Amino acid sequence: MGEGRANFEIQVQRAEHWTIEEERDSEAAARAAAKALAGKKQFKGVRVVKYWQRADGVVTETVVFSATPTQTETKVTISQIDTAPFCKRTREYYRLESRDTIGRLFRKYLEQVILTPTELIHSYKALRKVQEVDGLYPSAVDRVASLQAQAAQLDSKERRDDVYKAVSNMTRRVQEVEKNPRLPTLKDGDLDKLITSVEDIAGPDDIDFYALVVLSRDLMQHDSWLGKLDRLVQLTTPELADRTMGLLDGVYADLFGIPTALQEVLGPKNNLADALCSIVDLWEGRLIGAHSDLTQQLALINKLIGEDRLKDTKRSLMERLWRQLASSQPLHRSDPAREREAFRDVANRLFRPDGFLGGPATAAALTRRYVFLQESGGKAALQASVEGVYLTMTDSLFRMVYLQQLSESELGEELAAKIEQHMMRLINVKSIDDIAPPTWPHTDRMLRATRIYDSLANCAGVTPETRRKMQAHIDKLLVNYIEHKGLIARLDDPQAPLYKRATRLLEFSAARVLPHGSDAHRLARSRIVELLKQPNFEIHFVQSIEDKSRIEPTLRHLHGLMAKGGFRPGKE
Repeated sequence: MGEGRANFEIQVQRAEHWTIEEERDSEAAARAAAKALAGKKQFKGVRVVKYWQRADGVVTETVVFSATPTQTETKVTISQIDTAPFCKRTREYYRLESRDTIGRLFRKYLEQVILTPTELIHSYKALRKVQEVDGLYPSAVDRVASLQAQAAQLDSKERRDDVYKAVSNMTRRVQEVEKNPRLPTLKDGDLDKLITSVEDIAGPDDIDFYALVVLSRDLMQHDSWLGKLDRLVQLTTPELADRTMGLLDGVYADLFGIPTALQEVLGPKNNLADALCSIVDLWEGRLIGAHSDLTQQLALINKLIGEDRLKDTKRSLMERLWRQLASSQPLHRSDPAREREAFRDVANRLFRPDGFLGGPATAAALTRRYVFLQESGGKAALQASVEGVYLTMTDSLFRMVYLQQLSESELGEELAAKIEQHMMRLINVKSIDDIAPPTWPHTDRMLRATRIYDSLANCAGVTPETRRKMQAHIDKLLVNYIEHKGLIARLDDPQAPLYKRATRLLEFSAARVLPHGSDAHRLARSRIVELLKQPNFEIHFVQSIEDKSRIEPTLRHLHGLMAKGGFRPGKE
């Protein structure tokens, strides 16, 4: 392949593998050949892969066409959903939560026609077509109306009529926009310029809608998920205005919300556990693409996620993570014996010292997932899952954070007794050795106990009285540890110069390894106060500093430590 030349492979899927069937020199010829092969319905799938050699010698590959012949023979049905956001006005059907519901409800259909929810509701042709699929549209409306009526205690028939009316309004609205002869295009790929053009023909409340109609029309020319992603990246530049980036953010969110699209971006995975960890990587903005042709695309997406400019995308990814984590799909399908190991790996990947990635909802999803690791089911299994997750996490802080965030989740009230039981189990120990390894440095061990203490302070799911009792026990453990190890005495060695004694104690206090306001904190503070209350403290402080050039910087350091700890010379 020469520099700057493209080559197109027509690949077919037999069983689980893709093989090269033919090659062409132009995309048009390759597409025509692929469509002819798809029409024969001899293969599970047909696709066209474009290979392009850049000037630097690197060859990129992009799927520019794909078709799944056998799917056309299967009647498409809705996917089951358990919740649907209530929309009072037609405009609310365009929100992220509503599009997420559309994506889950019409998942099979969208994967077949390769459309995102954004494209579906911003294209008259797409909206009309989905309403004409045998039984699909009425089933979807019935499901949504039933869920919404039940949640809002409304008549389901009236709610069904409201949903039909809203979809009719949406269809009419996009048709009117598409008929506008002044509707611009995206030929130059400048979205900010598109917004400016749309402002001349649309009212203030319709600008985003008009822009998304144009964007959807552009994206629908690409009939593969990676092709759509590539086009989105082409349209995305870090310099885009926040409003424009927000529109793209919504489309990225929709695309990643489609399971097959997300799988193509993540690349082949050995099991669900690996896939979940990759979703976390993408959420954090550090996913490494499995395909060479995604390197540049992911570099930009990672950058924008890292800069927090794709908030809806992150929400979509987190929602996907929660649903998959709480589902019954095995984490390690090929080796059921490793299911618990896979669960532990995912749990550890989600943990942060200040809480799980995704917060209380993640703690709830982990708890629901553990139900499927047990032989029994139902409410008893859910109760038992608290202990299962608790024991999976061998670190005491992990355990406390899990219990704290579970108490704040949707399962908190139902599992309150179990949560409190295991908190008491964690707290009611004889020494710090039981919550922090003896091999750790003293500061790390005290900090571990302090973090558990602070986690209790933030635990809304436990009664204030129980919370105070548990905190008091941790405080007692810290006091006993400090006194038993003689930590304050070591820092305040009478044989050492005053400036060293005072600096050590103040640095210890500033390190915040003890809970603020606790007895352990007061114990350390009282020794500092004794030193500072000495008459002419600063004069005595500098007397033992032999190198006079160090007096001024040492005093500055002292004053900084005192300010940080709230101390003043001669006063408590």
